[in-house]
Amino acid sequence: MPGFGSRSAPVSSLFVYCAGGYGKEVIEVARRYNALHGCWKAIHFLDDVCTEPARHEARIFAFDDACEHIGKHGGEVVIASGEPSLRATLRMKLQQRGLQLGRLVDATAIVSQPESLADGVVISQHCSVSRDARLGCNVSVNAMSIVGHDVVVGEDSVISSMVNIGGKTVIGRNTYIGMGALVKDQVRIGDGVIVGMGSVVFNDLPDNVIALGNPARPMRPNLEQRVFK
Repeated sequence: MPGFGSRSAPVSSLFVYCAGGYGKEVIEVARRYNALHGCWKAIHFLDDVCTEPARHEARIFAFDDACEHIGKHGGEVVIASGEPSLRATLRMKLQQRGLQLGRLVDATAIVSQPESLADGVVISQHCSVSRDARLGCNVSVNAMSIVGHDVVVGEDSVISSMVNIGGKTVIGRNTYIGMGALVKDQVRIGDGVIVGMGSVVFNDLPDNVIALGNPARPMRPNLEQRVFK
């Protein structure tokens, strides 16, 4: 299982795709996990725009160079973008080149069933993922968030820090749940939704809306499919 400590021998390298602010956090998660489990011989950045040779004590590879390195030596990739639409774009780019997505769980996180995590999932420090929750491909769960029992989160979605998601909630693909948001149990949140920071979601939200407030209400369509502008 990529990103977990059950291998008989470590994979050559883990590449953290995007060397920006969230990349700093993700590479620290990877280092803490690797110190305990020895999953990777080396941890690098992969970045499409950064021209620096290294950042945060990690070498930075351009995309084609990373593909060549993985082709020769093996390796896997996790995506460190907090933008759901960009996560989806980068995931498809990796898959088109046949690269393997890893899974990354901070050493301080509690995950009841690690096998329920799809490829590409990143879970940061002090998170809790309860029994029978399912996180789809390339989902990101940020620090100190709680994912309740039987929750389903669709691919490429981002759960920001200090979010609490009640049991049996279903969250769609490419959705962003902002910092400190609270989501009532058994709510359905659609695809391409942005829930603003500190919002409280009591009722279902349709696809492709920006929802804010307490209670959270759709304010306008999410036409641009971008959180950070």
